[in-house]
Amino acid sequence: MIGLLVMMLVGLPIAALILKLSVRIAAGFSPGFLRCLGVVALATVVGFFLNGAFSMLFGIGDFGAGGDPEAAAAAMAGAGAAILGAMGLSLLVGFLVTALLVNLLIKRADGSAIGFGRSLLVVLVYAIILTVVGIIVGVGLAMLGFGAAALAL
Repeated sequence: MIGLLVMMLVGLPIAALILKLSVRIAAGFSPGFLRCLGVVALATVVGFFLNGAFSMLFGIGDFGAGGDPEAAAAAMAGAGAAILGAMGLSLLVGFLVTALLVNLLIKRADGSAIGFGRSLLVVLVYAIILTVVGIIVGVGLAMLGFGAAALAL
């Protein structure tokens, strides 16, 4: 619960600033912060439900539900492929949905849409920046000792 609160209070505004920068880089204008925050929040909610739907579609989470140990072992053998398939499909659909939301909600100063192709480019730049920031933060936290070694103490 605290992690969700931290994500909403810290993560979403940072992601909105990164989306604002991505639109500036890929589309050549800077949208409002609140509009970017709305896109990021809506994409997060839609992504949450899409991940749940794909997890159910691929049968992730019910590997030992039958009570038969042999059936559970057989289900676990295919778990890796199912999880990988669900993650790949979720990533692709999430990318397209985020581009759709950017296209629908972020407008130029004259009110015109930026176009779906340009929205795809915005989301690609956004994903690259988020990945780089995530790696930098992860390495920084690991160097400070907040990684798995700190949990072992």
